[in-house]
Amino acid sequence: MDNRTSDNQLAPVTFARLPIFDTKRRLWGYELVYMSAGGERTICSKTDDVITADLMSGTSLALEQRMDKDKKIMVSFSRGNILDNLPYALPPGRTVVKITDPAVGSDSLIPVLAELKADGYQVAVSWIKDYESRRPFFDLADMICLNTSTMMQPDLTEACRKAAPHDSIMLADRVDNQTGFDICSKAGFSLFEGSFFKQPETMSVKEVLSGTVAKFRLMEAIEQKDPDFSELAATIQADVTISFRLLSYLNSASFGFRRKFDSIKDAITMLGWNNLRNWLRVVLLSQMSESPHASELVFLSAQRGKFLEQVGMDHDFWGFEPDSLFLLGMFSLLEALLNRPMAEIVKYLPLTDKLKGALCMEENNEYVPMLKLARYFEEAKFDRSDAMVNQLSLDTAKVNQAYRASIEWANKLQV
Repeated sequence: MDNRTSDNQLAPVTFARLPIFDTKRRLWGYELVYMSAGGERTICSKTDDVITADLMSGTSLALEQRMDKDKKIMVSFSRGNILDNLPYALPPGRTVVKITDPAVGSDSLIPVLAELKADGYQVAVSWIKDYESRRPFFDLADMICLNTSTMMQPDLTEACRKAAPHDSIMLADRVDNQTGFDICSKAGFSLFEGSFFKQPETMSVKEVLSGTVAKFRLMEAIEQKDPDFSELAATIQADVTISFRLLSYLNSASFGFRRKFDSIKDAITMLGWNNLRNWLRVVLLSQMSESPHASELVFLSAQRGKFLEQVGMDHDFWGFEPDSLFLLGMFSLLEALLNRPMAEIVKYLPLTDKLKGALCMEENNEYVPMLKLARYFEEAKFDRSDAMVNQLSLDTAKVNQAYRASIEWANKLQV
């Protein structure tokens, strides 16, 4: 894959960022799954030998800029990638080199992996039924990964028992709900990857708290076509937390303004209404959250919103309003953020009935496929995202670029 642009600059590094949590649901790190720099289709490094030295160098720089240094990253490498020493482009101490297929004939990898471990990298190996024939790989493994989506608890417990002699951390992959998390935890897994964190831990039908209702009212105010900026500035200034965040946001290195801002009115003027409104939407979400996964959920909410907005802008023949699509994506994880049923939450949202129906995943709602498309991308289910792009008659290159741009935008919000 040629990942250089026509002006000899590196193409943007784009990857799906799959969060990994520990038994206490604390963020442990991320698995990074690469997307092509081209645009004809999405790709996954598990099956394509597409990682290049330039791409890895760009990824290392991006990691330093975007992710907490105390979080681990896990990346799948092919046999050729490892023999070419490409993992060394990523920082030792925080990088886990993942082997998805310890196939027969790969014994030449063993000394290379041992050297990587000696140099501060960890090794993860995907569990296979014929694990005895590939024992040298599992003896080296710091982590053993297992797709748990189709397995019952006895099978999961047995897999953990068989893996125990290797003294490796067990990671449960494709954990898609809270029940699956509990089952895998009881079976002996220590790390968990999947969409379970997007589901509410404990569904509550109690009344939405007054503070949350006030945040919804502020959201409704900023959705007005012609807001009163003086009144809005006063409202923001009355909220110490939002005021501090706004001024910190504008005074950050992301903007590079030469002067510092100490006035909310000046901040609103300089940032511009559209940018301010999007930032406020995300900040209000983060303040309302009752989830231990709030930071990741808010990031995904912002990314979804921007992704759907851009797809709408690039495909205006639908007649969907880009701003409505932004709200759809941004509010789509409120059930997990607030631990309340979506049917109760939508009563407070400044949305049309069709958008509320989509958030409740009503059948035959024309907006629901858009939410599914966003979810497939962020969960690296690229076969499904490709199928949905075709089903919706979208331009693949434009959709891939929209996803890439949404990641960049969400990374800069600093909420």
